[in-house]
Amino acid sequence: MERRIYIDNLRLLCILLLFPYHAAMAWNCWDEGNYIFLGAETGISAFVVAVSPWYMTLLFTIAGMSSRYALTKRSVKEYIADRSYKLLLPLLTGTLIIVPVMAYVADRVNGGYTGDFLSHYRVFFMKWTDLTGYDGGFTIGHLWFLLYLFIITISSMGIIILQKRCLCDLTAKHVGFLGISALCMVAMALEPFRLAGKTILSYLLFYLIGYYIFSEENIKKIQKYGGICAAIFLVSTALNVYLFLWSGIKSPALNTTFMYGAGTFGILTLLSFGQRLLNRTNRVIGYLSRDSFLIYIFHFPWVIIFQFFFYRMMTNTYLIWLISMVCSFGFTIMTCFLIRKISLLQFLFGAGRSR
Repeated sequence: MERRIYIDNLRLLCILLLFPYHAAMAWNCWDEGNYIFLGAETGISAFVVAVSPWYMTLLFTIAGMSSRYALTKRSVKEYIADRSYKLLLPLLTGTLIIVPVMAYVADRVNGGYTGDFLSHYRVFFMKWTDLTGYDGGFTIGHLWFLLYLFIITISSMGIIILQKRCLCDLTAKHVGFLGISALCMVAMALEPFRLAGKTILSYLLFYLIGYYIFSEENIKKIQKYGGICAAIFLVSTALNVYLFLWSGIKSPALNTTFMYGAGTFGILTLLSFGQRLLNRTNRVIGYLSRDSFLIYIFHFPWVIIFQFFFYRMMTNTYLIWLISMVCSFGFTIMTCFLIRKISLLQFLFGAGRSR
């Protein structure tokens, strides 16, 4: 089966957005904890509010789409074995090697820790508090995505096997644009149901929507309404950002409505235009796409490290944001290159050949 390059490119787009997103969290205006906090900055926070409704849900949707295509070439058992290797092994390795660096910086900035990193390594594994790691305690950090994706993949495989046994002729061929939009809105509405602060039920439903609904045929149906989706997406995003950051209006219901609209139609817009415009590649994009999960694993610690040093060297907030993004991207790519050159690390971070 021909590879859907646009799926790889959309995944890469979401992961590359994490550089400005996680860098911006150091200036969030809603007092959310972070490994490093440098003061509130509304303009930078606007970027976080704009992309938050859709970028992670799109990643889980894409994962569901990818699983459908993967299961045409592999058995369920083979697919689960592959996911175990590519998700659980780097989760363990990253928790042991990568996340302690982030917690160390957090303790230096937020907790006033003055010891060295090796001394703090013991603190990381002995200090169990809220599991965010913002106080230097134990956490899996941003690697929660690998854990949740594995849990959702296993859960979905169970649902899919049960469906095939009981509803063999289940098809989404007759689902129209309104039906697809409604399903995505329902998935968005599950956002308040959280596990450890993450909307796992919403992510699970988006994964299943990706698997069952977003076939090539149904994406073509969405493309007929691509302009409408884009318009709703942009208006909803603008209103969501304005209401949340600048208006002073306290209306959670209105804010939630626009957030769900931005999330639903953001996904529909990106899938619609992505299938049409991003179904191509080149050497650079192919390299980055191949290492998208490695980029995900290593981007955040580099962002934090550079912010830790730059905020003490300069005072311009936007310049720190920009330089920390650029430097962390460069060092992340170099890290991925080194991982590929060392067989043991390549294996430990799930970057070897598919099992």
